[in-house]
Amino acid sequence: MEAMKNIHIIDSTLRDGEQAPGVVFSEQEKIHIAQMLDGVGVDEIEAGTPAMGEDECRIIRKISAMNLSARISVWSRAVKQDILIAAKTGAQGIHIAFPLSDIQLASMNKEWAMMRDSLPEMVEIAKSYFDYVSVGAQDASRCGIERLFEFIGIAEELSVSRIRLADTVGIFTPLGIIDLIKKILNRYPHLDIDFHGHNDLGMATANAITAWQSGASTLSVTVNGLGERAGNSALEEVIMTMLLIEKQNKYSISTLYSLCQYVSIAAKRPISVGKAISGNMVFSHESGIHAKSSLIDINAFQAFDGKLIGRESSRNLFGKHSGKGAVIDFLNKQHVVIDNAKIDRLMAIIHQMAQTYQRSIYGTEIIEAYWDLE
Repeated sequence: MEAMKNIHIIDSTLRDGEQAPGVVFSEQEKIHIAQMLDGVGVDEIEAGTPAMGEDECRIIRKISAMNLSARISVWSRAVKQDILIAAKTGAQGIHIAFPLSDIQLASMNKEWAMMRDSLPEMVEIAKSYFDYVSVGAQDASRCGIERLFEFIGIAEELSVSRIRLADTVGIFTPLGIIDLIKKILNRYPHLDIDFHGHNDLGMATANAITAWQSGASTLSVTVNGLGERAGNSALEEVIMTMLLIEKQNKYSISTLYSLCQYVSIAAKRPISVGKAISGNMVFSHESGIHAKSSLIDINAFQAFDGKLIGRESSRNLFGKHSGKGAVIDFLNKQHVVIDNAKIDRLMAIIHQMAQTYQRSIYGTEIIEAYWDLE
Protein backbone atom coordinates (compact mmCIF):
# COMPACT_ATOMS: atom_id res chain seq x y z
CA MET A 1 0.00 0.00 0.00
CA GLU A 2 1.35 3.41 -0.95
CA ALA A 3 1.15 5.72 2.06
CA MET A 4 2.71 8.96 3.22
CA LYS A 5 2.50 10.46 -0.26
CA ASN A 6 2.56 14.20 -0.83
CA ILE A 7 -0.69 15.71 0.43
CA HIS A 8 -3.23 17.33 -1.92
CA ILE A 9 -5.80 19.60 -0.24
CA ILE A 10 -9.17 20.60 -1.67
CA ASP A 11 -10.80 23.51 0.14
CA SER A 12 -14.59 23.51 -0.06
CA THR A 13 -15.34 26.61 2.02
CA LEU A 14 -17.05 28.27 -0.96
CA ARG A 15 -19.23 25.21 -1.56
CA ASP A 16 -19.73 22.97 1.48
CA GLY A 17 -18.83 25.76 3.89
CA GLU A 18 -21.50 28.05 2.49
CA GLN A 19 -24.04 25.24 2.80
CA ALA A 20 -23.96 25.79 6.56
CA PRO A 21 -27.38 27.15 7.61
CA GLY A 22 -27.53 30.93 7.46
CA VAL A 23 -24.16 31.38 5.74
CA VAL A 24 -24.20 33.47 2.56
CA PHE A 25 -20.98 34.89 1.13
CA SER A 26 -21.10 37.97 -1.06
CA GLU A 27 -19.39 37.95 -4.44
CA GLN A 28 -16.49 40.01 -3.13
CA GLU A 29 -16.14 37.77 -0.09
CA LYS A 30 -15.99 34.67 -2.28
CA ILE A 31 -13.34 36.23 -4.50
CA HIS A 32 -11.28 37.34 -1.51
CA ILE A 33 -11.55 33.92 0.16
CA ALA A 34 -10.39 32.29 -3.07
CA GLN A 35 -7.41 34.66 -3.21
CA MET A 36 -6.51 33.97 0.43
CA LEU A 37 -6.80 30.21 -0.09
CA ASP A 38 -4.51 30.51 -3.08
CA GLY A 39 -2.08 32.49 -0.95
CA VAL A 40 -1.97 29.65 1.56
CA GLY A 41 -1.27 27.33 -1.35
CA VAL A 42 -4.22 24.95 -1.29
CA ASP A 43 -4.09 22.67 -4.30
CA GLU A 44 -7.72 22.94 -5.32
CA ILE A 45 -10.66 25.24 -4.59
CA GLU A 46 -14.15 23.78 -4.87
CA ALA A 47 -15.77 27.05 -5.88
CA GLY A 48 -19.46 26.21 -5.73
CA THR A 49 -22.45 24.36 -7.14
CA PRO A 50 -23.36 25.72 -10.60
CA ALA A 51 -26.87 24.22 -10.53
CA MET A 52 -27.76 26.76 -7.83
CA GLY A 53 -28.28 29.37 -10.53
CA GLU A 54 -26.74 32.02 -12.74
CA ASP A 55 -25.44 34.17 -9.88
CA GLU A 56 -23.45 31.20 -8.61
CA CYS A 57 -22.18 30.45 -12.11
CA ARG A 58 -21.15 34.06 -12.68
CA ILE A 59 -19.05 34.14 -9.51
CA ILE A 60 -17.44 30.80 -10.34
CA ARG A 61 -16.59 32.15 -13.80
CA LYS A 62 -14.90 35.14 -12.18
CA ILE A 63 -12.88 32.92 -9.85
CA SER A 64 -11.98 30.62 -12.74
CA ALA A 65 -10.71 33.62 -14.72
CA MET A 66 -8.41 34.84 -11.91
CA ASN A 67 -5.54 32.58 -13.02
CA LEU A 68 -4.97 31.28 -9.51
CA SER A 69 -2.39 28.58 -8.90
CA ALA A 70 -5.04 26.31 -7.39
CA ARG A 71 -7.21 24.16 -9.62
CA ILE A 72 -10.78 25.48 -9.65
CA SER A 73 -13.42 22.77 -9.46
CA VAL A 74 -17.18 22.62 -9.03
CA TRP A 75 -19.63 20.21 -7.39
CA SER A 76 -22.49 18.53 -9.24
CA ARG A 77 -25.22 16.02 -8.66
CA ALA A 78 -25.21 12.97 -10.92
CA VAL A 79 -27.60 14.74 -13.30
CA LYS A 80 -26.81 15.47 -16.95
CA GLN A 81 -28.27 18.98 -16.88
CA ASP A 82 -26.24 19.91 -13.81
CA ILE A 83 -23.02 18.84 -15.54
CA LEU A 84 -23.90 20.83 -18.66
CA ILE A 85 -24.51 23.93 -16.54
CA ALA A 86 -21.21 23.39 -14.75
CA ALA A 87 -19.43 23.18 -18.11
CA LYS A 88 -20.18 26.86 -18.69
CA THR A 89 -18.27 28.08 -15.60
CA GLY A 90 -14.73 27.78 -16.92
CA ALA A 91 -13.77 25.51 -14.02
CA GLN A 92 -10.99 23.01 -14.68
CA GLY A 93 -12.49 20.17 -12.70
CA ILE A 94 -15.80 18.74 -11.63
CA HIS A 95 -16.84 16.49 -8.77
CA ILE A 96 -19.97 14.40 -9.33
CA ALA A 97 -21.63 13.00 -6.21
CA PHE A 98 -23.46 9.65 -6.29
CA PRO A 99 -25.59 8.74 -3.24
CA LEU A 100 -24.82 5.10 -2.36
CA SER A 101 -26.50 4.24 0.93
CA ASP A 102 -30.02 2.82 1.02
CA ILE A 103 -31.20 5.54 3.39
CA GLN A 104 -30.05 8.36 1.11
CA LEU A 105 -31.22 6.66 -2.08
CA ALA A 106 -34.69 6.16 -0.60
CA SER A 107 -34.84 9.76 0.59
CA MET A 108 -34.13 10.91 -2.99
CA ASN A 109 -36.55 8.40 -4.55
CA LYS A 110 -33.68 6.64 -6.33
CA GLU A 111 -32.35 3.11 -6.50
CA TRP A 112 -28.78 1.81 -6.46
CA ALA A 113 -29.16 0.21 -9.89
CA MET A 114 -30.16 3.59 -11.32
CA MET A 115 -27.08 5.29 -9.85
CA ARG A 116 -24.78 2.47 -10.95
CA ASP A 117 -26.08 2.44 -14.50
CA SER A 118 -25.87 6.24 -14.83
CA LEU A 119 -22.20 6.37 -13.80
CA PRO A 120 -20.67 5.72 -17.27
CA GLU A 121 -22.90 8.30 -18.95
CA MET A 122 -22.26 10.99 -16.34
CA VAL A 123 -18.49 10.45 -16.51
CA GLU A 124 -18.48 10.46 -20.32
CA ILE A 125 -20.38 13.76 -20.43
CA ALA A 126 -18.13 15.32 -17.81
CA LYS A 127 -14.96 14.20 -19.57
CA SER A 128 -16.04 15.98 -22.74
CA TYR A 129 -15.99 19.32 -20.87
CA PHE A 130 -13.54 19.00 -17.98
CA ASP A 131 -9.85 18.14 -17.74
CA TYR A 132 -10.34 16.65 -14.29
CA VAL A 133 -13.29 14.46 -13.29
CA SER A 134 -13.82 13.23 -9.74
CA VAL A 135 -16.70 11.02 -8.63
CA GLY A 136 -17.94 10.72 -5.09
CA ALA A 137 -19.23 7.84 -3.02
CA GLN A 138 -21.74 9.90 -1.05
CA ASP A 139 -22.51 8.42 2.37
CA ALA A 140 -19.69 5.91 1.91
CA SER A 141 -19.72 5.24 5.65
CA ARG A 142 -23.21 3.71 5.46
CA CYS A 143 -23.39 2.05 2.04
CA GLY A 144 -21.71 -1.29 2.72
CA ILE A 145 -18.33 -2.46 1.46
CA GLU A 146 -19.55 -4.54 -1.50
CA ARG A 147 -21.60 -1.70 -2.97
CA LEU A 148 -18.66 0.64 -2.45
CA PHE A 149 -16.35 -1.82 -4.24
CA GLU A 150 -18.81 -2.09 -7.11
CA PHE A 151 -18.95 1.70 -7.45
CA ILE A 152 -15.16 2.04 -7.28
CA GLY A 153 -14.66 -0.79 -9.81
CA ILE A 154 -16.88 0.87 -12.41
CA ALA A 155 -15.32 4.29 -11.78
CA GLU A 156 -11.80 2.93 -12.12
CA GLU A 157 -12.68 1.24 -15.43
CA LEU A 158 -13.89 4.64 -16.62
CA SER A 159 -10.47 6.12 -15.70
CA VAL A 160 -11.86 8.88 -13.52
CA SER A 161 -9.25 11.20 -12.04
CA ARG A 162 -10.16 10.60 -8.41
CA ILE A 163 -12.72 8.95 -6.12
CA ARG A 164 -14.06 10.71 -3.05
CA LEU A 165 -15.05 8.80 0.07
CA ALA A 166 -17.61 11.00 1.78
CA ASP A 167 -18.35 10.45 5.45
CA THR A 168 -21.55 12.37 4.85
CA VAL A 169 -22.99 12.18 8.36
CA GLY A 170 -19.70 12.01 10.24
CA ILE A 171 -19.89 8.52 11.75
CA PHE A 172 -16.48 7.13 10.81
CA THR A 173 -13.81 6.63 13.47
CA PRO A 174 -10.06 6.61 12.78
CA LEU A 175 -9.86 2.82 13.18
CA GLY A 176 -12.77 2.44 10.77
CA ILE A 177 -10.98 4.67 8.26
CA ILE A 178 -7.80 2.60 8.50
CA ASP A 179 -9.74 -0.62 7.91
CA LEU A 180 -11.74 0.74 4.97
CA ILE A 181 -8.86 2.34 3.08
CA LYS A 182 -6.67 -0.73 3.63
CA LYS A 183 -9.40 -2.90 2.06
CA ILE A 184 -9.89 -0.50 -0.85
CA LEU A 185 -6.19 -0.18 -1.67
CA ASN A 186 -5.64 -3.91 -1.36
CA ARG A 187 -8.12 -4.34 -4.22
CA TYR A 188 -7.40 -1.08 -6.10
CA PRO A 189 -3.75 -0.25 -5.24
CA HIS A 190 -3.39 2.67 -7.64
CA LEU A 191 -6.61 4.44 -6.69
CA ASP A 192 -6.44 8.18 -6.02
CA ILE A 193 -8.60 8.54 -2.90
CA ASP A 194 -10.06 11.80 -1.61
CA PHE A 195 -11.49 11.78 1.92
CA HIS A 196 -14.31 14.21 2.75
CA GLY A 197 -15.19 14.17 6.44
CA HIS A 198 -17.99 15.67 8.51
CA ASN A 199 -17.72 16.46 12.20
CA ASP A 200 -20.99 15.18 13.67
CA LEU A 201 -19.13 13.11 16.29
CA GLY A 202 -16.17 15.48 16.58
CA MET A 203 -13.70 13.36 14.59
CA ALA A 204 -13.59 15.01 11.15
CA THR A 205 -10.00 16.26 11.35
CA ALA A 206 -8.75 13.10 13.06
CA ASN A 207 -10.44 11.02 10.39
CA ALA A 208 -8.93 13.14 7.62
CA ILE A 209 -5.40 12.81 8.98
CA THR A 210 -5.91 9.07 9.48
CA ALA A 211 -7.21 8.74 5.92
CA TRP A 212 -4.03 10.31 4.58
CA GLN A 213 -1.82 8.22 6.85
CA SER A 214 -3.68 5.14 5.56
CA GLY A 215 -3.08 5.92 1.88
CA ALA A 216 -5.54 8.60 0.75
CA SER A 217 -3.78 11.23 -1.33
CA THR A 218 -6.35 14.01 -1.08
CA LEU A 219 -8.25 15.62 1.79
CA SER A 220 -11.34 17.77 1.39
CA VAL A 221 -11.60 20.48 4.06
CA THR A 222 -13.09 23.88 4.91
CA VAL A 223 -11.75 26.91 6.77
CA ASN A 224 -12.71 26.76 10.48
CA GLY A 225 -14.40 23.44 9.68
CA LEU A 226 -17.35 25.50 8.42
CA GLY A 227 -20.13 23.38 6.99
CA GLU A 228 -23.47 21.71 7.44
CA ARG A 229 -24.50 20.64 10.95
CA ALA A 230 -21.26 20.26 12.97
CA GLY A 231 -19.11 21.12 9.96
CA ASN A 232 -16.18 19.52 8.15
CA SER A 233 -12.53 18.65 8.60
CA ALA A 234 -10.83 21.99 9.32
CA LEU A 235 -8.27 23.31 6.84
CA GLU A 236 -6.11 24.98 9.48
CA GLU A 237 -6.05 21.90 11.71
CA VAL A 238 -5.15 19.60 8.82
CA ILE A 239 -2.39 21.89 7.52
CA MET A 240 -0.76 22.38 10.93
CA THR A 241 -0.94 18.66 11.72
CA MET A 242 0.61 17.88 8.37
CA LEU A 243 3.40 20.36 9.05
CA LEU A 244 4.18 19.49 12.67
CA ILE A 245 3.58 15.75 12.70
CA GLU A 246 4.05 14.61 9.11
CA LYS A 247 6.60 17.27 8.04
CA GLN A 248 4.52 18.19 4.98
CA ASN A 249 5.55 21.82 4.61
CA LYS A 250 4.20 22.65 1.17
CA TYR A 251 1.70 25.25 2.42
CA SER A 252 2.26 28.87 3.44
CA ILE A 253 0.97 29.26 7.00
CA SER A 254 1.85 32.89 7.79
CA THR A 255 -1.64 34.09 6.76
CA LEU A 256 -3.56 31.08 8.07
CA TYR A 257 -4.94 32.95 11.08
CA SER A 258 -6.02 35.91 8.94
CA LEU A 259 -7.87 33.50 6.65
CA CYS A 260 -9.68 31.93 9.60
CA GLN A 261 -10.66 35.35 10.93
CA TYR A 262 -11.90 36.58 7.56
CA VAL A 263 -14.07 33.51 6.94
CA SER A 264 -15.47 33.75 10.47
CA ILE A 265 -16.51 37.36 9.90
CA ALA A 266 -17.89 36.72 6.42
CA ALA A 267 -19.86 33.69 7.62
CA LYS A 268 -21.01 35.48 10.77
CA ARG A 269 -19.85 32.41 12.69
CA PRO A 270 -17.67 33.40 15.69
CA ILE A 271 -14.69 31.16 16.37
CA SER A 272 -14.90 29.40 19.73
CA VAL A 273 -12.21 30.70 22.11
CA GLY A 274 -10.89 27.16 22.54
CA LYS A 275 -10.99 26.23 18.85
CA ALA A 276 -7.74 24.53 17.81
CA ILE A 277 -5.31 26.77 15.89
CA SER A 278 -7.59 29.81 15.54
CA GLY A 279 -9.33 30.16 18.93
CA ASN A 280 -8.59 33.29 20.95
CA MET A 281 -7.29 31.36 23.96
CA VAL A 282 -5.20 28.60 22.37
CA PHE A 283 -1.91 30.43 23.00
CA SER A 284 -2.91 31.76 26.43
CA HIS A 285 -1.66 30.54 29.81
CA GLU A 286 -2.84 31.20 33.36
CA SER A 287 -1.72 28.20 35.42
CA GLY A 288 1.45 29.03 37.33
CA ILE A 289 3.64 26.25 35.92
CA HIS A 290 2.45 26.84 32.36
CA ALA A 291 2.82 30.60 32.51
CA LYS A 292 6.30 30.53 34.07
CA SER A 293 7.53 27.84 31.66
CA SER A 294 6.28 29.80 28.64
CA LEU A 295 8.55 32.67 29.68
CA ILE A 296 11.53 30.33 29.34
CA ASP A 297 10.44 28.41 26.24
CA ILE A 298 7.36 29.25 24.17
CA ASN A 299 6.92 25.60 23.22
CA ALA A 300 7.04 24.25 26.78
CA PHE A 301 3.24 24.04 26.90
CA GLN A 302 2.36 24.76 23.24
CA ALA A 303 2.55 22.62 20.11
CA PHE A 304 4.01 25.56 18.18
CA ASP A 305 4.79 29.27 18.31
CA GLY A 306 1.71 31.30 17.42
CA LYS A 307 3.83 33.61 15.25
CA LEU A 308 4.04 30.85 12.66
CA ILE A 309 0.43 31.47 11.66
CA GLY A 310 0.40 35.24 12.04
CA ARG A 311 -0.64 35.73 15.67
CA GLU A 312 1.01 36.22 19.08
CA SER A 313 3.65 33.70 20.19
CA SER A 314 1.86 33.17 23.49
CA ARG A 315 0.44 35.30 26.28
CA ASN A 316 0.05 34.99 30.00
CA LEU A 317 -3.28 35.82 31.61
CA PHE A 318 -3.76 36.42 35.32
CA GLY A 319 -6.35 34.85 37.56
CA LYS A 320 -7.19 32.20 40.12
CA HIS A 321 -4.42 29.83 38.97
CA SER A 322 -1.63 32.36 38.45
CA GLY A 323 1.77 31.86 40.03
CA LYS A 324 4.35 34.38 41.19
CA GLY A 325 6.69 34.00 38.23
CA ALA A 326 4.30 35.36 35.61
CA VAL A 327 3.17 38.24 37.84
CA ILE A 328 6.77 39.24 38.69
CA ASP A 329 7.66 39.14 34.98
CA PHE A 330 4.67 41.33 34.16
CA LEU A 331 5.60 43.86 36.85
CA ASN A 332 9.22 43.93 35.71
CA LYS A 333 8.07 44.82 32.21
CA GLN A 334 6.19 47.74 33.78
CA HIS A 335 9.44 48.74 35.54
CA VAL A 336 7.96 47.78 38.89
CA VAL A 337 10.12 45.89 41.41
CA ILE A 338 8.34 43.92 44.12
CA ASP A 339 9.85 42.21 47.18
CA ASN A 340 9.00 38.77 48.52
CA ALA A 341 6.70 40.05 51.26
CA LYS A 342 4.58 42.10 48.90
CA ILE A 343 4.35 39.48 46.15
CA ASP A 344 2.64 37.05 48.51
CA ARG A 345 0.10 39.72 49.48
CA LEU A 346 -0.42 40.71 45.84
CA MET A 347 -0.97 37.10 44.78
CA ALA A 348 -3.63 36.71 47.45
CA ILE A 349 -5.40 39.80 46.13
CA ILE A 350 -5.22 38.59 42.50
CA HIS A 351 -6.62 35.17 43.43
CA GLN A 352 -9.42 36.75 45.45
CA MET A 353 -10.30 39.21 42.66
CA ALA A 354 -10.50 36.35 40.14
CA GLN A 355 -12.75 34.39 42.52
CA THR A 356 -14.99 37.42 43.06
CA TYR A 357 -15.19 38.60 39.43
CA GLN A 358 -15.07 35.07 37.93
CA ARG A 359 -12.79 36.21 35.10
CA SER A 360 -9.20 36.98 34.25
CA ILE A 361 -7.59 39.99 35.95
CA TYR A 362 -6.40 42.87 33.77
CA GLY A 363 -2.87 44.22 33.93
CA THR A 364 -4.18 47.61 35.00
CA GLU A 365 -5.95 45.96 37.95
CA ILE A 366 -2.72 44.29 39.01
CA ILE A 367 -0.89 47.63 38.94
CA GLU A 368 -3.67 49.27 40.96
CA ALA A 369 -3.56 46.41 43.48
CA TYR A 370 0.20 46.79 43.76
CA TRP A 371 -0.01 50.48 44.58
CA ASP A 372 -2.73 49.78 47.12
CA LEU A 373 -0.17 47.68 48.98
CA GLU A 374 1.94 50.81 49.66
